[in-house]
Amino acid sequence: MKPTIILAFLLLPLSVFSQTDSLLNIIKTDSPDSVKAKIYSKIAYITSNIDTCQKYAQLSLQYCKDKDLNIKANNYAYLGYSYYMKSEFRSSLQSYFKATDFYNKISKKKLEANSLLCIGNCYKYLNISDSIFFYHNAALKKFIEIKDTSFISYTYQVIGEAYNGLGLKSSAEENYKKSLEYAESSKDTLRMAFAYSSIAWNSGDSPSSIEMLKKSISLFERTPEIEGKKVAYYNLARKYMNIAESIGDKAYADSSYMYIEKVGNHDLINGEITNYILDRFIYVDYFVFYKKYHEALAELLRLEKYFDDNISIIHLRNYHKHLHKVYSCLGDYKNALKHHEKYTEYKLKSFNDSTFKSFKDAEVERTRMLENVKREAAEKLHREETRHMRLIIMALIIGLVLIFWIFWNKKKANKILSEKNIILNNQKVEIEAQRDEILTQRNEIEYQRNEILSSINYARRIQRAAVSSEDDVREVFPDSFVFYRPRDIVSGDFYRSGKCGKYAVMITADCTGHGIPGAFLSMLGLSALKEFMTTEYDAANPGIVLDRLRDFIKTTLISSEDGTDVTDGMDMTVCCYDFKAMEMRYAIAEQTMVIIRKGEVIKLKGDIMPVGRHLVEKEHFQTKTVKIEKGDMVYTFSDGIQDQFGKGSEMKKFSSKQLFAVLTSLAEQPVEEQCQILEQTILDWRGNTPQVDDMTLVGIRV
Repeated sequence: MKPTIILAFLLLPLSVFSQTDSLLNIIKTDSPDSVKAKIYSKIAYITSNIDTCQKYAQLSLQYCKDKDLNIKANNYAYLGYSYYMKSEFRSSLQSYFKATDFYNKISKKKLEANSLLCIGNCYKYLNISDSIFFYHNAALKKFIEIKDTSFISYTYQVIGEAYNGLGLKSSAEENYKKSLEYAESSKDTLRMAFAYSSIAWNSGDSPSSIEMLKKSISLFERTPEIEGKKVAYYNLARKYMNIAESIGDKAYADSSYMYIEKVGNHDLINGEITNYILDRFIYVDYFVFYKKYHEALAELLRLEKYFDDNISIIHLRNYHKHLHKVYSCLGDYKNALKHHEKYTEYKLKSFNDSTFKSFKDAEVERTRMLENVKREAAEKLHREETRHMRLIIMALIIGLVLIFWIFWNKKKANKILSEKNIILNNQKVEIEAQRDEILTQRNEIEYQRNEILSSINYARRIQRAAVSSEDDVREVFPDSFVFYRPRDIVSGDFYRSGKCGKYAVMITADCTGHGIPGAFLSMLGLSALKEFMTTEYDAANPGIVLDRLRDFIKTTLISSEDGTDVTDGMDMTVCCYDFKAMEMRYAIAEQTMVIIRKGEVIKLKGDIMPVGRHLVEKEHFQTKTVKIEKGDMVYTFSDGIQDQFGKGSEMKKFSSKQLFAVLTSLAEQPVEEQCQILEQTILDWRGNTPQVDDMTLVGIRV
């Protein structure tokens, strides 16, 4: 489906050049800075030219004072919009983050929510799937709080488009229908038009879907909206072409051509290059339908000049799919195979573990918002939970064996697929039969992958039920945040908070490995802590808790199959706060924690040995005590952030030194902003580098 444009600030730019000139005439040489800031910001709002919008928003910011929070917020939203329209999505993100912060400070929830929605869409085009649904859900929550049914409808449509981009049509349809429901309840003609267009696109190539698209166009014609109507024209053209290709009817192909001609060069003129590429794909299909293969190839090759680093994987996937089709029709099987391989490569890139993790998280979050589910009291079921946890661990072991078996078969199938591809290059006469075999094997692999992801996602639900939620942490430590980013769907890091008598307890741990092996160890650690950290005596003696946990790990992981000792274990920091005495009792296994006090970094270390077997093993872990002061920021963390590679070809680690510097600069900020800035800092450092380890950091203000 052709995506609709998300406008950055609830703004519909006006093409009124005379109004711009009249506003500039108001400004004199001796005009106060406050007047200049307002006028320049107004020009950025009304202009239809993206460069003009960017220029005057930046100029307005130069004249803004500290008190001009509203003008600053608007200017950053305009900048986010202009960068977005230029496909400069990282610059757009930075501007929208600032706009969101200012809107939050002046309590403009509707504009804050819209900025969050735009942040989610930026992440979509950056192909960072685990952040798309997080920010879309945050926007939805805000719109639900202020009961804005029109924008609730809009948000559900945007979420539906995100699912559609991943090929998840059932989830997309569910959100499109919710969008229509809210649009009809608010009698919003524009939103109803968009919803009908989206539902029709998602419902297959049928006469009913065509009628629904025509209904959408009739609704658009009752509004001043142009972009939406052009999108509906495109969708109708695509439907007609799909039917023409299916039944070979020239009338449908000619209808497709008629509607795509209505779109014309609208998207190219407006700088919407990605949408323009989608428009031209229909012309390519039209040429192929009438067997004008050379014209189709020329059209595709002409599009290459519009490709840059910002082009989405979805567009690259469709581009190579069309080249494969055209070269096949021309009998150029070598090039056909080359582009089929590129198409398969980009298709698989669209579906990674992070993608499935993000939309599963999003579904859970929306269910939580709508149903307001409350967790049951865990303390009363402590003993029963322990017994169930052990049963779950055994089930997890069996499941992991099955998953590893499936992975092995997948590897074997991939090897067979590679061999078949070599044969295809050398034996053109057999290409059609071998292509069918490859497609069958690929479907089997995708089925196995879905089975694996389903099992791992279920394991994640088990793990998340054992780890404290952020709400649980804030119940014990009201002024705190948790930065928890597993590398894979399940994590080798974990954290746990709770009350033990007069002590408030926070535990942060990093198990050997990550992903499935690390998650298995984390479940062992969480299970043991439910027994070993329960009383006030335990909290007063965290070193003894680590001793007991080490014994549990060593006796549970007795030996491997060849009889050698298993050396896997975990690094851990246990902090027990006594806020009346203003002191903290702690024990540390192979980690470091820091206290930031008035700009000073205080590093606290414990024993240089993990919780598990170790070559140089002391008899006991030490319990230490440190005085704390009001306003202290205490940070505990795993080593995932410090070990993250980044900075392009230099491939440097983030390092402990850089992390301490970042935390020192953040310590005076509100905890919510600390978490936001930390995440953006790590994203900027990573760039296109994959995440190498689980990342966990907990910040608590005393």
